[in-house]
Amino acid sequence: LAHEYLNLAKKYPTIIRTVVFHTRRMCRDLLNEYQLMEDCVACKSLEEIESVLLKCSKYRGNPHLFRFDKDKEKKQKEALARKKQEEGKRKNYEARMIRKAKREGKSDLEYYLRQGTELPTIDLVKRLKALPRDEQLATWKKSHSQHCMAHHLDPNGCGRSRSCAFLHVDAKGDLTFNEQDECAG
Repeated sequence: LAHEYLNLAKKYPTIIRTVVFHTRRMCRDLLNEYQLMEDCVACKSLEEIESVLLKCSKYRGNPHLFRFDKDKEKKQKEALARKKQEEGKRKNYEARMIRKAKREGKSDLEYYLRQGTELPTIDLVKRLKALPRDEQLATWKKSHSQHCMAHHLDPNGCGRSRSCAFLHVDAKGDLTFNEQDECAG
């Protein structure tokens, strides 16, 4: 099934993150059995995913080729624990801000959560990229402090991806779809 899915992904291209997600869901048991889950998640291209799937097929056809690696299992468990801890940072931040609003008697408990949530525009991101780092940070903190500055301004994006405690939302522009916009028809 996963091989068929990859063929469709080649025919109808989509972002690699989506392909990794679906492949992982389809082959979860096999990927875990042969300690290839982390390899699959780390894939950056369809060819890499295909290579991981071929390893699964090879191990499944010839089980004697697979050697269980206890060190790899230990590293995977540590990485999973670290990932869960990192992903919990955003929830902890939100809980702290709600407690702060309660303590200060704010009627809007999300008062602090709303600060810095304004979505940056594509034009602003372009202007900020031309500024020195300290000016970028000062401008960013005024209205976008809950958004990941690295996601928008660093050439390679945010290195923390899903484990980042800041919001990763693409900048808005003239052609950006907004769910609150009315659609004709």
